[in-house]
Amino acid sequence: METDVTLSNAIADHMAQTIRNTAVDTNPCQHAMLTGLFPDDVYTRMLQNIPDRDAFRPMSVELFHDAHGASTRDLIELPEVGAERIRKDQQALWWAVGTAIMSHVVKSAVFDALAEDLAPVLNVDKSRVNDPTIFVSTALRYETESYFMPPHFDEAPRIATMLIYLPEDDSLDGLGTSLYDYAPKWQRPFRAAHREIRRAPFLPNSGIYFSGNERKKRPGWHGFERSNKAQLGDAPRISLLTTWYSGTAEMHADMPEIQPVAAAL
Repeated sequence: METDVTLSNAIADHMAQTIRNTAVDTNPCQHAMLTGLFPDDVYTRMLQNIPDRDAFRPMSVELFHDAHGASTRDLIELPEVGAERIRKDQQALWWAVGTAIMSHVVKSAVFDALAEDLAPVLNVDKSRVNDPTIFVSTALRYETESYFMPPHFDEAPRIATMLIYLPEDDSLDGLGTSLYDYAPKWQRPFRAAHREIRRAPFLPNSGIYFSGNERKKRPGWHGFERSNKAQLGDAPRISLLTTWYSGTAEMHADMPEIQPVAAAL
């Protein structure tokens, strides 16, 4: 496996600084919309080195397929499990990207920002959210059709989520993740139970992170609105999905792409 530790550390530091310099919103849950997550030259390299389609594996052909039965949602697990399917000349870049995202530097910035929402999930004081052992996975995703996912929250052991969008231009804007509020019972005769509050712009080098858990205060309802991708653009929807988890090594042993958050290299 080709690696680039210097590049990975530079990306991680840039991402963490961007995260810490971006204001966090609390409605409907703690979250932040991010721009310029990667250095401009790195983002250009990433777009120039999107792996070949056959390097991606189907997420679930049963759930996500076109009229001909072909998979429409595929992924590469970073930094190593799936990266071995990438061409050798691209491995160092995507290893660096995946390793940076999964680093303690980035995780600490995200968890500090989401501390008020994560504290009850982790059962710690909000000043201690970076103390528990946390696991993480990151995947490069390639989607050829839009899809709908109703409002939902993530159950344990999922703790927090970050999505990073990798389009070349703004032609797919409208396909980002949505956040929802949840109406109390007395309001439901007058409005839908869930109402979209914000939708992340699907724009170059942008993203969103949020605390997508069930909580009494600010539950993290999120999902994808129905969209006609054909009307928005024909390019594939390429993104990076990162999920942080609680638990133990034994709990995640059957999923090698889920790794303990690593300290700086």
